[in-house]
Amino acid sequence: MGSLFRTADRVLPGSTYRAVAIVTITIIAVALSYGAISAVSGFAWWQTLLLAMFALGGAAEFTFVGVIAAGGAPILAVLAGLLVNSRNFAFGVAVGPFFPQDWRALIASHWINDESTAISRLGHNDRAKWHAFLLMGAAIAIMWPSGAMVGQWLGNVINADLLGLDAAFPIILFCLIRGDLKNRVTLSLTVIGILIAVGLTPLLPLGLGAVTSLSVFVFVAAGWGVRWFIRRRRAGDNSADPHDAAHSQHSTREESRR
Repeated sequence: MGSLFRTADRVLPGSTYRAVAIVTITIIAVALSYGAISAVSGFAWWQTLLLAMFALGGAAEFTFVGVIAAGGAPILAVLAGLLVNSRNFAFGVAVGPFFPQDWRALIASHWINDESTAISRLGHNDRAKWHAFLLMGAAIAIMWPSGAMVGQWLGNVINADLLGLDAAFPIILFCLIRGDLKNRVTLSLTVIGILIAVGLTPLLPLGLGAVTSLSVFVFVAAGWGVRWFIRRRRAGDNSADPHDAAHSQHSTREESRR
């Protein structure tokens, strides 16, 4: 771990450290709320800790605890949590290009989440993105379970609704990715995803509204499909033209001989 921070110190600018620090503070506050809600819902401290360590996804853990607290079956709580965390597939696609192609990728994949993916975008090259990802991932891996334990002990003292963290956290993530939104295509897809999520959130169980925003990739896939078809069609037309020209020349020669 020490070598990680020494290497990161040579690769990353101070602004990345400040961004990681701000996000980590918010993570701790949310973890306190999660631990408190978990305690009120009847979870033992070791259950809260194991869930925080191995799920390592705030939205999924809140969903799991919420389903259990509402009297839902454990299997339904697990499925709901997995569905909420399915958005990590898109994050994996985003960070995959700069991940090393060895055993480190397998271990670091557990740290793929909203925050580590957003922070990695601050890197100016693949090496910087990788170290920014590791720095944020390590901070979450340490502070999320720790904050959850403190929240578990505090019990009913912390009320997540009163803290207003549900608004603060998305704002911080937005600030981290605002540079990417300068691209018109990215901005358009982001707006479409937001509209889909906002429109379906009142109709879906807790935590699943945000997942529906991933359906915007259907438009991306459709666009790629159309472009591929057009290019294939043009390539076919171009390859056919020389043949037609040669055939025309051959016919002309035959007529001249006659």
